[in-house]
Amino acid sequence: MLTEKVTYDNVMIESSERVIEDKGNAVASEHDPLVLILQEQLATQKAEQELLREDVKNLTESQHHVIQKQEEMNSKLDAILAFM
Repeated sequence: MLTEKVTYDNVMIESSERVIEDKGNAVASEHDPLVLILQEQLATQKAEQELLREDVKNLTESQHHVIQKQEEMNSKLDAILAFM
């Protein structure tokens, strides 16, 4: 059994990796803790990115709505000014 202590951004991780011999080839049976941390961070970032995409979509729709209302108000003001 191989035991290794590694520090990533002030986080101490003790890695013990069991190795199984498979016809002369070493095969790792456990994932490195750093890989697991990176996978978790990637999943979190993907979720945050999806939320940001939804926010951008909502903002774009709101912006189109505001522009439409502004054009309607300009049209009404032009009509009022035409009667004066």
